[in-house]
Amino acid sequence: MKPEVLIWERYGPLYSFEEMDIYPPDTVEIGFYRNFRRKYPGKCLELGAGYGRLTELLPDGSQVIALEPSSYMLGSWSGRMPAGISRVRGIAQHLPLKRSSMDLILFPYNGIHCILDRDERRLAFREISAVLKPGGKFFAEACPGFQFREDEIKKERYDHHRDGTSLKLIESVSHDPSRGLIIFDMEYSGSAVPDGTVDISLELALISAGELLYDIRNENMRIVTVWGDYDLSPWDVEYSPRLLVLAERNEK
Repeated sequence: MKPEVLIWERYGPLYSFEEMDIYPPDTVEIGFYRNFRRKYPGKCLELGAGYGRLTELLPDGSQVIALEPSSYMLGSWSGRMPAGISRVRGIAQHLPLKRSSMDLILFPYNGIHCILDRDERRLAFREISAVLKPGGKFFAEACPGFQFREDEIKKERYDHHRDGTSLKLIESVSHDPSRGLIIFDMEYSGSAVPDGTVDISLELALISAGELLYDIRNENMRIVTVWGDYDLSPWDVEYSPRLLVLAERNEK
């Protein structure tokens, strides 16, 4: 199993706890995906579905497949998920789906950065293109701004206490230009950690906008549009907090 997949078996419980118990829901993000799904209905594949945070927004009467590498994340899903969702363990580089079968494929929440090697990302785009129907849409969310983020040493992100449960995060941020990575060294402590403390080093790929768009185009897809945020503002290399890419598989 790839190292970037193994890390999520350890990080998954803490990530899920953060998203569900510490950080408030991102209503702007949720609204974006609700509206996006209304505009692009049909058979849908979500890559890196995690614990189903966004997947529950996707059913529209058509098949929805949630692909996730981490067995922990798949096992943590709520039993209240809407009908019509299939959970599948797998990775984007080897999609276990019929060719030309999906109307829409989503890669949300910077998941593409978890594929550390560029050749592996190209393989993922090749698989995505093959699984899409001609004219089918691919949507990816990325953060080219990772490369401009300043290094930090042991910064306290939060010290959470509620209903007898505690979790504290001390985080360091560094860059490894030789490997093209940004690295988040996270020190967790508190009652929410089974052993009391755990250190996790999360590596994410540094991906420029130009590289991402080039690699998508090179796998039989064309770029439909790019946005710089969930409000559909134009992409700006200096100011946009994220890069949202909508692509379409070519007809041939």
